[in-house]
Amino acid sequence: MSEGLLRARVAGALLLVLAAASCDRSPPPFHEALRQRAGAGDAEALSWLRTAAEQGRAGAQASLGLLYLGGEGVERDATAAARWLCAAAGRGSGEALAAITAAAEAGDPGLRNTLGLMHLHGYGVPRNTAMAVRWIDAAAALGHADGQYHLALLYGEGRGVARNDSAAVAWLETAARAGHPGARNALGLRRLDGNGVERDTDAAIRWFRAAAEEGHAGAQNHLAQAYALGLGVIPDDVEAMYWFGAAAEQGDPVAQYNLSFLYARHGNTAEAVRWMRASAENGYADAQFSLATEYMSRDMHAYAWLHLAAEQGHEEADRRRQALWEYMTHDDVSLAEELSADLTRGTRDPDPEREACGR
Repeated sequence: MSEGLLRARVAGALLLVLAAASCDRSPPPFHEALRQRAGAGDAEALSWLRTAAEQGRAGAQASLGLLYLGGEGVERDATAAARWLCAAAGRGSGEALAAITAAAEAGDPGLRNTLGLMHLHGYGVPRNTAMAVRWIDAAAALGHADGQYHLALLYGEGRGVARNDSAAVAWLETAARAGHPGARNALGLRRLDGNGVERDTDAAIRWFRAAAEEGHAGAQNHLAQAYALGLGVIPDDVEAMYWFGAAAEQGDPVAQYNLSFLYARHGNTAEAVRWMRASAENGYADAQFSLATEYMSRDMHAYAWLHLAAEQGHEEADRRRQALWEYMTHDDVSLAEELSADLTRGTRDPDPEREACGR
Protein backbone atom coordinates (compact mmCIF):
# COMPACT_ATOMS: atom_id res chain seq x y z
CA MET A 1 0.00 0.00 0.00
CA SER A 2 1.42 3.39 -0.99
CA GLU A 3 1.99 6.09 1.64
CA GLY A 4 -0.50 8.36 -0.14
CA LEU A 5 -3.22 5.71 -0.19
CA LEU A 6 -2.57 4.81 3.45
CA ARG A 7 -2.87 8.47 4.48
CA ALA A 8 -6.13 8.77 2.57
CA ARG A 9 -7.60 5.68 4.24
CA VAL A 10 -6.49 6.78 7.70
CA ALA A 11 -7.85 10.28 7.09
CA GLY A 12 -11.17 8.83 5.99
CA ALA A 13 -11.37 6.66 9.09
CA LEU A 14 -10.46 9.64 11.25
CA LEU A 15 -13.26 11.72 9.72
CA LEU A 16 -15.77 9.04 10.69
CA VAL A 17 -14.53 9.12 14.29
CA LEU A 18 -14.73 12.92 14.44
CA ALA A 19 -18.14 12.98 12.78
CA ALA A 20 -19.52 10.64 15.42
CA ALA A 21 -18.10 12.86 18.15
CA SER A 22 -19.62 15.97 16.55
CA CYS A 23 -23.19 14.69 17.01
CA ASP A 24 -23.08 16.07 20.56
CA ARG A 25 -24.03 19.76 20.26
CA SER A 26 -22.98 20.71 23.80
CA PRO A 27 -20.08 23.18 24.20
CA PRO A 28 -16.78 21.41 23.47
CA PRO A 29 -14.49 20.59 26.40
CA PHE A 30 -11.49 22.83 26.85
CA HIS A 31 -9.10 20.34 25.27
CA GLU A 32 -11.29 20.17 22.14
CA ALA A 33 -11.22 23.96 21.85
CA LEU A 34 -7.43 23.81 22.14
CA ARG A 35 -7.34 21.09 19.48
CA GLN A 36 -9.33 23.23 17.07
CA ARG A 37 -7.02 26.19 17.62
CA ALA A 38 -3.86 24.06 17.45
CA GLY A 39 -5.10 22.38 14.29
CA ALA A 40 -5.50 25.81 12.75
CA GLY A 41 -1.85 26.58 13.46
CA ASP A 42 -2.02 28.27 16.89
CA ALA A 43 1.37 27.45 18.44
CA GLU A 44 0.35 28.61 21.91
CA ALA A 45 -2.71 26.36 21.91
CA LEU A 46 -0.53 23.45 20.80
CA SER A 47 1.88 24.16 23.67
CA TRP A 48 -0.95 24.20 26.23
CA LEU A 49 -2.39 20.99 24.77
CA ARG A 50 0.97 19.25 24.97
CA THR A 51 1.45 20.40 28.57
CA ALA A 52 -1.94 18.99 29.55
CA ALA A 53 -1.17 15.73 27.73
CA GLU A 54 2.13 15.36 29.57
CA GLN A 55 0.24 15.85 32.85
CA GLY A 56 -1.81 12.76 32.02
CA ARG A 57 -5.09 14.38 30.95
CA ALA A 58 -6.79 11.84 28.70
CA GLY A 59 -8.77 14.37 26.66
CA ALA A 60 -5.64 16.36 25.87
CA GLN A 61 -3.71 13.20 25.03
CA ALA A 62 -6.46 12.11 22.63
CA SER A 63 -6.58 15.54 21.03
CA LEU A 64 -2.82 15.70 20.60
CA GLY A 65 -2.76 12.18 19.16
CA LEU A 66 -5.47 13.06 16.66
CA LEU A 67 -3.56 16.16 15.54
CA TYR A 68 -0.44 14.08 14.90
CA LEU A 69 -2.45 11.35 13.18
CA GLY A 70 -4.09 13.78 10.80
CA GLY A 71 -1.15 16.17 10.42
CA GLU A 72 -3.31 19.10 11.54
CA GLY A 73 -1.26 22.06 12.79
CA VAL A 74 1.74 19.74 13.15
CA GLU A 75 3.74 17.55 10.83
CA ARG A 76 2.13 14.12 10.63
CA ASP A 77 3.95 11.83 13.07
CA ALA A 78 2.63 8.28 13.31
CA THR A 79 4.87 7.46 16.29
CA ALA A 80 3.68 10.46 18.31
CA ALA A 81 0.08 9.75 17.30
CA ALA A 82 0.34 6.17 18.52
CA ARG A 83 1.95 7.20 21.80
CA TRP A 84 -0.64 9.83 22.74
CA LEU A 85 -3.71 7.95 21.50
CA CYS A 86 -2.59 4.83 23.34
CA ALA A 87 -2.01 6.80 26.56
CA ALA A 88 -5.46 8.35 26.27
CA ALA A 89 -7.16 5.02 25.52
CA GLY A 90 -5.51 3.54 28.60
CA ARG A 91 -7.13 6.31 30.63
CA GLY A 92 -10.56 5.50 29.25
CA SER A 93 -10.83 7.71 26.16
CA GLY A 94 -13.27 6.02 23.81
CA GLU A 95 -12.44 8.57 21.13
CA ALA A 96 -8.77 7.61 21.25
CA LEU A 97 -9.50 3.88 21.13
CA ALA A 98 -11.86 4.39 18.19
CA ALA A 99 -9.18 6.36 16.32
CA ILE A 100 -6.56 3.67 16.97
CA THR A 101 -8.89 0.90 15.82
CA ALA A 102 -10.00 2.79 12.71
CA ALA A 103 -6.42 3.60 11.70
CA ALA A 104 -5.28 0.03 12.34
CA GLU A 105 -8.11 -1.36 10.23
CA ALA A 106 -7.22 1.18 7.52
CA GLY A 107 -3.71 -0.26 7.39
CA ASP A 108 -1.54 2.00 9.56
CA PRO A 109 1.34 -0.28 10.64
CA GLY A 110 2.30 1.71 13.73
CA LEU A 111 -1.21 1.73 15.12
CA ARG A 112 -1.65 -1.94 14.27
CA ASN A 113 1.38 -2.61 16.45
CA THR A 114 0.06 -0.30 19.17
CA LEU A 115 -3.34 -1.99 19.19
CA GLY A 116 -1.61 -5.37 19.42
CA LEU A 117 0.49 -4.26 22.39
CA MET A 118 -2.58 -2.83 24.09
CA HIS A 119 -4.28 -6.22 23.81
CA LEU A 120 -1.10 -7.98 24.94
CA HIS A 121 -0.86 -5.94 28.15
CA GLY A 122 -4.56 -5.33 28.71
CA TYR A 123 -4.09 -1.58 28.48
CA GLY A 124 -7.25 0.30 27.47
CA VAL A 125 -8.75 -2.95 26.13
CA PRO A 126 -9.30 -6.43 27.62
CA ARG A 127 -6.18 -8.58 27.62
CA ASN A 128 -6.43 -10.82 24.56
CA THR A 129 -3.32 -12.61 23.35
CA ALA A 130 -4.93 -13.86 20.15
CA MET A 131 -5.87 -10.29 19.17
CA ALA A 132 -2.39 -9.14 20.14
CA VAL A 133 -0.80 -11.66 17.79
CA ARG A 134 -3.20 -10.72 15.00
CA TRP A 135 -2.39 -7.01 15.10
CA ILE A 136 1.34 -7.33 15.80
CA ASP A 137 1.68 -9.84 12.96
CA ALA A 138 -0.21 -7.44 10.67
CA ALA A 139 2.20 -4.64 11.61
CA ALA A 140 5.25 -6.85 11.11
CA ALA A 141 4.03 -7.92 7.67
CA LEU A 142 3.96 -4.24 6.65
CA GLY A 143 7.60 -3.80 7.66
CA HIS A 144 7.08 -2.14 11.04
CA ALA A 145 10.32 -2.84 12.93
CA ASP A 146 8.80 -2.68 16.42
CA GLY A 147 6.05 -5.03 15.32
CA GLN A 148 8.67 -7.41 13.96
CA TYR A 149 10.56 -7.24 17.25
CA HIS A 150 7.49 -7.97 19.36
CA LEU A 151 6.39 -10.76 17.03
CA ALA A 152 9.84 -12.31 17.52
CA LEU A 153 9.37 -12.14 21.29
CA LEU A 154 5.97 -13.84 21.00
CA TYR A 155 7.48 -16.67 18.96
CA GLY A 156 10.41 -16.95 21.37
CA GLU A 157 8.10 -17.20 24.38
CA GLY A 158 5.41 -19.30 22.68
CA ARG A 159 2.89 -16.68 23.72
CA GLY A 160 -0.26 -16.78 21.63
CA VAL A 161 1.59 -18.85 19.02
CA ALA A 162 3.48 -22.13 19.05
CA ARG A 163 7.04 -21.54 20.21
CA ASN A 164 9.30 -21.29 17.18
CA ASP A 165 12.91 -20.20 17.69
CA SER A 166 13.61 -20.16 13.97
CA ALA A 167 10.76 -17.73 13.38
CA ALA A 168 11.85 -15.67 16.38
CA VAL A 169 15.40 -15.37 15.04
CA ALA A 170 14.18 -14.55 11.53
CA TRP A 171 12.00 -11.70 12.79
CA LEU A 172 14.77 -10.45 15.09
CA GLU A 173 17.19 -10.36 12.17
CA THR A 174 14.68 -8.46 10.05
CA ALA A 175 14.04 -5.89 12.78
CA ALA A 176 17.73 -5.65 13.66
CA ARG A 177 18.68 -4.92 10.05
CA ALA A 178 16.04 -2.18 10.11
CA GLY A 179 17.87 -0.63 13.07
CA HIS A 180 15.67 -1.68 16.01
CA PRO A 181 17.87 -1.47 19.15
CA GLY A 182 15.85 -3.98 21.17
CA ALA A 183 16.02 -6.52 18.34
CA ARG A 184 19.76 -5.97 18.01
CA ASN A 185 20.26 -6.58 21.71
CA ALA A 186 18.03 -9.69 21.70
CA LEU A 187 19.81 -11.06 18.66
CA GLY A 188 23.14 -10.44 20.37
CA LEU A 189 22.01 -12.52 23.33
CA ARG A 190 20.90 -15.35 21.07
CA ARG A 191 24.22 -15.26 19.21
CA LEU A 192 26.10 -15.28 22.51
CA ASP A 193 24.20 -18.28 23.89
CA GLY A 194 23.63 -20.15 20.62
CA ASN A 195 19.90 -19.98 21.33
CA GLY A 196 18.05 -20.90 18.13
CA VAL A 197 21.01 -19.79 16.06
CA GLU A 198 24.69 -20.71 15.68
CA ARG A 199 26.82 -19.43 18.55
CA ASP A 200 28.95 -16.51 17.34
CA THR A 201 30.56 -14.30 19.98
CA ASP A 202 31.92 -11.82 17.45
CA ALA A 203 28.46 -11.33 15.94
CA ALA A 204 26.99 -10.98 19.42
CA ILE A 205 29.42 -8.18 20.25
CA ARG A 206 28.64 -6.41 16.97
CA TRP A 207 24.92 -6.48 17.73
CA PHE A 208 25.44 -5.34 21.32
CA ARG A 209 27.61 -2.46 20.14
CA ALA A 210 25.12 -1.40 17.47
CA ALA A 211 22.30 -1.31 20.02
CA ALA A 212 24.47 0.28 22.73
CA GLU A 213 25.42 3.12 20.42
CA GLU A 214 21.70 3.76 19.90
CA GLY A 215 21.29 4.15 23.68
CA HIS A 216 19.79 0.74 24.56
CA ALA A 217 20.59 0.29 28.27
CA GLY A 218 20.48 -3.52 28.20
CA ALA A 219 22.92 -3.65 25.30
CA GLN A 220 25.19 -1.14 27.01
CA ASN A 221 25.28 -3.41 30.05
CA HIS A 222 26.00 -6.48 27.92
CA LEU A 223 28.79 -4.72 26.01
CA ALA A 224 30.29 -3.55 29.31
CA GLN A 225 30.20 -7.11 30.64
CA ALA A 226 32.06 -8.26 27.55
CA TYR A 227 34.81 -5.70 28.20
CA ALA A 228 34.94 -6.53 31.91
CA LEU A 229 35.28 -10.26 31.23
CA GLY A 230 37.23 -10.15 27.97
CA LEU A 231 34.40 -11.90 26.17
CA GLY A 232 35.04 -11.53 22.43
CA VAL A 233 37.07 -8.37 23.06
CA ILE A 234 40.32 -7.45 24.78
CA PRO A 235 39.57 -6.86 28.49
CA ASP A 236 39.31 -3.14 29.14
CA ASP A 237 38.00 -1.76 32.43
CA VAL A 238 37.88 1.77 31.04
CA GLU A 239 35.48 0.70 28.28
CA ALA A 240 33.55 -1.45 30.75
CA MET A 241 33.13 1.47 33.13
CA TYR A 242 32.02 3.75 30.30
CA TRP A 243 29.28 1.41 29.09
CA PHE A 244 28.19 0.33 32.58
CA GLY A 245 27.98 4.03 33.44
CA ALA A 246 25.89 4.82 30.36
CA ALA A 247 23.35 2.13 31.27
CA ALA A 248 23.46 2.94 34.99
CA GLU A 249 22.64 6.59 34.33
CA GLN A 250 19.52 5.39 32.51
CA GLY A 251 18.46 3.58 35.67
CA ASP A 252 19.33 0.01 34.65
CA PRO A 253 19.65 -1.80 38.03
CA VAL A 254 21.85 -4.60 36.71
CA ALA A 255 24.30 -2.12 35.21
CA GLN A 256 24.28 -0.15 38.46
CA TYR A 257 25.13 -3.35 40.33
CA ASN A 258 27.93 -4.23 37.93
CA LEU A 259 29.31 -0.69 38.01
CA SER A 260 29.44 -0.87 41.80
CA PHE A 261 31.63 -3.97 41.67
CA LEU A 262 33.91 -2.37 39.10
CA TYR A 263 34.40 0.69 41.31
CA ALA A 264 35.04 -1.57 44.31
CA ARG A 265 37.66 -3.46 42.31
CA HIS A 266 39.44 -0.16 41.70
CA GLY A 267 39.24 0.91 45.33
CA ASN A 268 36.58 3.60 45.01
CA THR A 269 34.34 2.62 47.91
CA ALA A 270 32.22 5.77 47.82
CA GLU A 271 31.14 5.21 44.20
CA ALA A 272 30.77 1.49 44.84
CA VAL A 273 28.32 2.13 47.68
CA ARG A 274 26.51 4.84 45.70
CA TRP A 275 25.76 2.55 42.76
CA MET A 276 25.03 -0.50 44.91
CA ARG A 277 22.43 1.56 46.78
CA ALA A 278 20.97 2.85 43.50
CA SER A 279 20.61 -0.71 42.22
CA ALA A 280 19.09 -1.87 45.53
CA GLU A 281 16.62 1.01 45.52
CA ASN A 282 15.62 0.01 41.99
CA GLY A 283 14.61 -3.37 43.35
CA TYR A 284 17.56 -5.58 42.30
CA ALA A 285 17.71 -8.43 44.83
CA ASP A 286 21.43 -9.20 44.44
CA ALA A 287 22.24 -5.55 45.15
CA GLN A 288 19.96 -5.52 48.18
CA PHE A 289 21.75 -8.60 49.52
CA SER A 290 25.22 -7.19 48.81
CA LEU A 291 24.40 -3.82 50.36
CA ALA A 292 23.21 -5.52 53.53
CA THR A 293 26.10 -7.96 53.87
CA GLU A 294 29.09 -6.00 52.55
CA TYR A 295 28.44 -2.41 53.56
CA MET A 296 26.32 -2.62 56.73
CA SER A 297 26.63 -3.98 60.24
CA ARG A 298 23.92 -6.08 61.84
CA ASP A 299 21.22 -3.45 62.26
CA MET A 300 17.72 -2.62 61.14
CA HIS A 301 18.90 -1.26 57.78
CA ALA A 302 20.73 -4.49 57.02
CA TYR A 303 17.64 -6.49 58.00
CA ALA A 304 15.44 -4.26 55.82
CA TRP A 305 17.57 -4.85 52.71
CA LEU A 306 17.80 -8.59 53.41
CA HIS A 307 14.03 -8.66 53.84
CA LEU A 308 13.52 -7.04 50.43
CA ALA A 309 15.89 -9.47 48.71
CA ALA A 310 14.42 -12.48 50.50
CA GLU A 311 10.89 -11.51 49.50
CA GLN A 312 12.06 -11.73 45.87
CA GLY A 313 13.25 -15.30 46.40
CA HIS A 314 16.94 -14.67 47.18
CA GLU A 315 17.71 -17.78 49.26
CA GLU A 316 20.95 -16.62 50.87
CA ALA A 317 19.30 -13.33 51.85
CA ASP A 318 16.52 -15.33 53.51
CA ARG A 319 19.06 -17.36 55.51
CA ARG A 320 20.91 -14.19 56.59
CA ARG A 321 17.61 -12.53 57.49
CA GLN A 322 16.66 -15.47 59.70
CA ALA A 323 20.06 -15.37 61.41
CA LEU A 324 19.78 -11.63 62.04
CA TRP A 325 16.23 -12.06 63.33
CA GLU A 326 17.64 -14.05 66.26
CA TYR A 327 19.43 -10.94 67.54
CA MET A 328 16.54 -8.50 67.12
CA THR A 329 13.48 -7.71 69.21
CA HIS A 330 10.00 -8.09 67.76
CA ASP A 331 9.64 -4.30 67.66
CA ASP A 332 12.96 -3.94 65.82
CA VAL A 333 11.87 -6.47 63.21
CA SER A 334 8.58 -4.64 62.70
CA LEU A 335 10.37 -1.32 62.31
CA ALA A 336 12.85 -2.86 59.86
CA GLU A 337 10.05 -4.25 57.71
CA GLU A 338 8.37 -0.84 57.69
CA LEU A 339 11.71 0.69 56.73
CA SER A 340 12.03 -1.72 53.80
CA ALA A 341 8.93 -0.17 52.20
CA ASP A 342 10.50 3.29 52.44
CA LEU A 343 13.84 2.13 51.01
CA THR A 344 12.31 1.19 47.67
CA ARG A 345 9.48 3.71 47.53
CA GLY A 346 10.88 4.97 44.23
CA THR A 347 11.22 1.50 42.72
CA ARG A 348 9.84 1.37 39.20
CA ASP A 349 6.71 -0.78 39.21
CA PRO A 350 5.67 -2.43 35.95
CA ASP A 351 4.35 0.36 33.77
CA PRO A 352 1.59 -0.86 31.43
CA GLU A 353 1.55 2.46 29.60
CA ARG A 354 5.25 2.20 28.86
CA GLU A 355 4.88 -1.42 27.76
CA ALA A 356 1.85 -0.81 25.55
CA CYS A 357 2.49 2.72 24.28
CA GLY A 358 6.29 2.74 24.14
CA ARG A 359 6.73 6.06 25.92
